[in-house]
Amino acid sequence: MLNKKSLWLFVVVFTVFSLLIVAILYFTSILNYILFYSVLIGASVVILNFIIGFLFIKYSLSRSNRVFLTMLWGGMVFRLIFILILVLILLKFLELNAIGFIFSILFFYVFYLIIEILYLNFKKIEHFER
Repeated sequence: MLNKKSLWLFVVVFTVFSLLIVAILYFTSILNYILFYSVLIGASVVILNFIIGFLFIKYSLSRSNRVFLTMLWGGMVFRLIFILILVLILLKFLELNAIGFIFSILFFYVFYLIIEILYLNFKKIEHFER
């Protein structure tokens, strides 16, 4: 069964493994520099989004249900707007491969969203076991 420690280990291993694969593809000349750079920037944007979301969740877990839901949904809206603005700025001012950038954001966003859901599920189980 998956527990919190193994979840975080999985997050770290998966992130490092994914970025290592991208680096290997770049160093074997399968990916060009712009695509490599675009994927790394996209992954960085989503990792920043995940950290912000995790901080929102950590802060709101010890609060009332109303505050928790407000922080959860408000944090989600804030993060989506933040990502949208950041993506538009990065696409406008950096020389990025738009397709690689967007797909790396999509890939990592779905992964980290699943991790957030699993973390909230673990916290819910802990809360009801007390």
